[in-house]
Amino acid sequence: MSHSVLKALFGATPHTVSPKLREWDKGIVGAELIKQGIFPRKHSSDVNGLINALIHPQSSKSHRLTTGTIQGTKMAVTEVYSRIMDRFSSFFDIANFESSIPQKIEFDIKKILYTFQEPGSDKFSPHLNMVPLFDQVPLVSIFDAMRLADTASVIFRIIPESFVEWAHGDPIRDSIAGIEQRNRELRISGTDTYNEPNIGERSDWYSDKVFAQQQFTGPNPTTIARASQDWVSQFSRAAQVQRNNHIVQILTEGLTDGSLFIQDCSYFRKAWNAAPDEIMASDNGERFACASVTLFRLNKEGVLHPLAIVLDYRGSMDNSVVVFNRRLLPTDSTWSEASDWPWRYAKTCAQVSDWTRHEITVHLVHTHFVEEVVIVATQRCIPTEHIVFRLLEPHWLKTLSLNAVGRSTLVPFVIAKLAGVKDDQVYAFMRHAYATFDWEKQYVPRDLEARGFPLDELTPGNKKFHNYMYGRNMILMWRVLRNFVASVLATTYTSDAQVAQDEAIREWCIEMRSQSGGQMSTFPIITTIESLVDTVTMCIHIASPQHTAVNYLQDYYQAFVIHKPPCLFSPLPTSLNALNTYKEKDLLAALPLKNPVEWLLASHVPHLLSYRVAEDQNLVNYAASIARLAQQGADNGEPGEAEIASAATRLLQHLIELIQVFKKNSDEMDDQTVPYNVMNPEATAVSILI
Repeated sequence: MSHSVLKALFGATPHTVSPKLREWDKGIVGAELIKQGIFPRKHSSDVNGLINALIHPQSSKSHRLTTGTIQGTKMAVTEVYSRIMDRFSSFFDIANFESSIPQKIEFDIKKILYTFQEPGSDKFSPHLNMVPLFDQVPLVSIFDAMRLADTASVIFRIIPESFVEWAHGDPIRDSIAGIEQRNRELRISGTDTYNEPNIGERSDWYSDKVFAQQQFTGPNPTTIARASQDWVSQFSRAAQVQRNNHIVQILTEGLTDGSLFIQDCSYFRKAWNAAPDEIMASDNGERFACASVTLFRLNKEGVLHPLAIVLDYRGSMDNSVVVFNRRLLPTDSTWSEASDWPWRYAKTCAQVSDWTRHEITVHLVHTHFVEEVVIVATQRCIPTEHIVFRLLEPHWLKTLSLNAVGRSTLVPFVIAKLAGVKDDQVYAFMRHAYATFDWEKQYVPRDLEARGFPLDELTPGNKKFHNYMYGRNMILMWRVLRNFVASVLATTYTSDAQVAQDEAIREWCIEMRSQSGGQMSTFPIITTIESLVDTVTMCIHIASPQHTAVNYLQDYYQAFVIHKPPCLFSPLPTSLNALNTYKEKDLLAALPLKNPVEWLLASHVPHLLSYRVAEDQNLVNYAASIARLAQQGADNGEPGEAEIASAATRLLQHLIELIQVFKKNSDEMDDQTVPYNVMNPEATAVSILI
């Protein structure tokens, strides 16, 4: 072989790579990684060090490829990320955390197998201790032999320091129109990650209409809320200062009829442990973050429209840049939208803030990390044969090992490399997201009501919220799951007293709330059947429909990087006058057009995280499996199994009915360009699988 595969892939002769090559032969890649000196290094593991700290990623100063091509790097990242997941999965299998073949582990042993990492020993919220106290030496030996402490660094080391040529996968041009055209060309060719649709194919991807609708059906439809009187007053005062009387009138009307909604990221600096006026920038000073606040109005026809954006809230409106939309109504002419660069820049800032909130808070912490705490606490406190354990355990497939990969790989080598803040501030933001998670307030009915979406107005035929697919679908899914949970728990509990006297449930609550355990003070103290039903439903909700809703749309909305970049690549304007001078070149300067490494990570990671759900790992198959197995138990005379089989059969019927209901809901949306199919029960993962 005259040139190594990686050399051909990454740099020396990129033209030799066949455009039809979509993935590398696994054996060839393994040999070439060794040839290039890219493999996990062996580190002598101190037992106590491993017990008191999660995997600490090695310095990024280790050997990296110097040059490369985008297409080859994407394929290599896909392959190596898959191998890292396999490696961690193997360790979790051997350690019996996630055994591929079920093992009978006595409850007292399980309680010391599943332990929480010592509080404060690393930068993360509570999580599984990968090297439990009772089996230190054997697992440390396996840990070392598998070189897990350095495995994660491989993904960073295969990303070249620079790109000599992007080959046919180059998406960057020197204008917005050029980038759009190149995206269309790549989609037609079906090159590597461009074999799936993305929002850049829409000619109106930047429009107010598309921007607003994403608050209801995009990757993060969970944080939009009715604007408080205080926020409306602040925006009204800002409009008065700018002598924008039309906006003042709209805000007055909106406050009266309750039609104003907000995406509020003003708390970001508190979460980052930053001063109110601190300029948020990465450690190298090349990337910038913002804490935007976006105000919308929902008209009587159910159309959401952006009215105003605070680019970066710095403690008060007076210290922040506030811009108002020239288009006061969704029916106003759209002829100037493409060339309104100050407003387009403001919407980009809002998208950057939402990227941060979605990726770190809504997705990573509030699903992955919260569910991990549930898993560890349940394993420690509830016996395998307990009805609650039986309900929850099927929703844990792969989650623990996947989260370990997230802490060791995605956070330090992807999120921290894309965020517009310092590395320590990324971790502070994660801890804040966990600390402020309110378990009971996040129950779907309570959450929707609290955010300004009354349940009786999410019903079919109600025009006001007909575009809010997440809310309309999720309340139905919650009710279906809750009915199933209630029916199954009824086979064990017939009175609140039985729940209150259940020692396993009592220990579970203590473990979840303990400062040496889950550290979740909002987890309920369960003493009634209703409380137990809600809590178990919530555990399933987080792992299945909630994670599916906030994970599997990332590729469509984020692969086209300029639509929703993870950060800005130039400082934000410090005054409205400065913003009003912005042209296309200023928006381009804020995008990663000269930062191919960041562009690659921002475009390719959503692709990695959006694999389609396998047919045997969705909610419909889950319900069918329970029904079949429980019926077999009933046929053998096992107590309670007939009732569980009946409950599972009803669950299956209800899920099948929801398939059609959700399709009908999607068909009622105003924008039919992209159907909202992500919550289809046949596409809803049973657990956090990716």
